[in-house]
Amino acid sequence: QSCPSLAVATVAEGCAWALRAGCRAMKVCHGSSRRQLRTLCHFVKGRFGSLSGPSSSSGRGAALLLLLLLPLLLCTPRLPGDLAFAGAPQPRAKQLLTGQAAIGAVDTATTVLAVVELPAALAEIEEAAARSAARRYRSVELELPAEFATGPVSAAFIGPSEELGRRAEVAGQSPLVLLHGFDSSSLEFRRLLPELESAGVAVHLLDILGWGFGETSAVRDFSPAAKRAHLHAFWKQHLGGRPMVLGGASLGGGIAIDFAAAYPEAVERLVLIDAQAFIDGAPQLGPLGGLGIKVLSSWPLRWMANQMAYFDKERYATDDAVRIGKLHLEAKGWEEASLNYLNSGGYTLSPLVSRISAPTLLLWGEQDGILDGNEQVPRFQSELRGHVDLHWIPDCGHCPHLEQPARAAELIAAFLVEDSASRRSDSQSR
Repeated sequence: QSCPSLAVATVAEGCAWALRAGCRAMKVCHGSSRRQLRTLCHFVKGRFGSLSGPSSSSGRGAALLLLLLLPLLLCTPRLPGDLAFAGAPQPRAKQLLTGQAAIGAVDTATTVLAVVELPAALAEIEEAAARSAARRYRSVELELPAEFATGPVSAAFIGPSEELGRRAEVAGQSPLVLLHGFDSSSLEFRRLLPELESAGVAVHLLDILGWGFGETSAVRDFSPAAKRAHLHAFWKQHLGGRPMVLGGASLGGGIAIDFAAAYPEAVERLVLIDAQAFIDGAPQLGPLGGLGIKVLSSWPLRWMANQMAYFDKERYATDDAVRIGKLHLEAKGWEEASLNYLNSGGYTLSPLVSRISAPTLLLWGEQDGILDGNEQVPRFQSELRGHVDLHWIPDCGHCPHLEQPARAAELIAAFLVEDSASRRSDSQSR
């Protein structure tokens, strides 16, 4: 299964057009820079431009490229001068999170939380939900196996307030952890967060290793195995190893599937939001990887895929969404982490779906132009071994948590209530 061939071809042309636009915007550069850009343009078109169909390996790679870009492509182009390559590291704000947000950092029985320093560009973001979520970022140090890190590694996340966390624990709510998509951050859930909390749901929004705002200086590997180990350490060392409800959007849903297959004892239930599970691998960038990563951060390519991500493009494809989607690109080590992951070969998820027996909530945007629900959903229903609670989200593209957050939160909250009732019933029967 793959994305429509038209979308795949559009990605290839978008890559090439982005590079040509970069060449035009960089006329002031010396000739060797322009030649490098043209070389990469030919490389991209040669790799992805001539496809025999979505069943070919090149087609799958290009389709995956489009899918992987979407969570960070919540953006539109700015002025023509911005059509070159964006994403260079910027100065970080030393005292960005202050006041109540800083007071919220607390010691727990097992871990110590710290305020996360976000890039100074946060000050340019207008959306209140994004700024509010950013102020709540915390980090905790985790110990990973030596094969993945040379020392402690931080996990950046947005967690529940102490009061809401206590209420959820008293009510017997299992921890809920949600994972963002490829090369994104937990700010992707900025509109879902207040809706969930209004429904009394305590949630942890975790930045996946190598993306978001976690400190990665001690990390030596950002492969799927390393990301799995990072999530396991967060679950074991910070959440105390309590069985959790694990979910994710797009590739984040695929990562949740990967984790549930490896550690079924850790996952009581799954929440999948337009999840990627049937496109395997990642497009390896090869010798031009550094420049290729910059292509992935270019405004033209982001704009092109962004138009395919939303149903209501006029309302959600805003310049402010550009700034939110690009904020994590300014984190130190972003380019190296992304390149390391892509060259690792990415995730192979399709063989894992049939191993999942946990009850699953499956949310799908009716107008998803990236992963056609008419193709993807029946396969999930056929291959998942546990009960599948399917809900189609109307007037919605690939991102229900951004386009229809109230409806998505309502369905997640109801799913958790069913989980709590089921566990109480099991306890009484024993």
